[in-house]
Amino acid sequence: MVRTIDWGQDKILESFVPKSDSWIPNLLQEFSDKQTKVRKSHKIGGRWENLYLRVKDVPSVKVPMRYARDLAKRELETSSIILFEAIKQNPDSYPPFWFNIARNGEKTGLHDHARVCNLSAVTYLQACCDSGDLFFRRKGVNDLCIKPEVGKIVIFPPHLKHGVHSNQSSIDRISLAFNLFPFPLIHSEI
Repeated sequence: MVRTIDWGQDKILESFVPKSDSWIPNLLQEFSDKQTKVRKSHKIGGRWENLYLRVKDVPSVKVPMRYARDLAKRELETSSIILFEAIKQNPDSYPPFWFNIARNGEKTGLHDHARVCNLSAVTYLQACCDSGDLFFRRKGVNDLCIKPEVGKIVIFPPHLKHGVHSNQSSIDRISLAFNLFPFPLIHSEI
């Protein structure tokens, strides 16, 4: 089932990635096994905001990323490509997907992904009802809130301001976020 949310002129897709009972445990195990290889970009509010691994270390990320690409093509008529590795191969490049872990009391501040990507997405690997809602904010209207659920994926335009409310549960919220890029890819912009 796919839910399309019309929010002003923007469309947000909400769905569940099929077979989450098989790919999520695999991905969580891959993520756990490769903690010594995690690269971190920045701290916000005392926690590391984004955790990066190479696709060869967490190959199960391909499942939700491919699902997002195919769903966006079908539902939004948007052609996108997936990048599993950074285009600019230098030591400071991060892959275009990342993990976030929010422990009790932690949140993700308001931000956007408005760069050269054409869609952004988040999928929940571990969450419960009090893990903190994803919210979208636009001036002059009430926030749009989406509950985290294991296996759920949310696909949205990268220019939308969004954040995640504080995790009020005792369970860590673990999510995988990523960007999809326009086809054809303009190599010099990434």
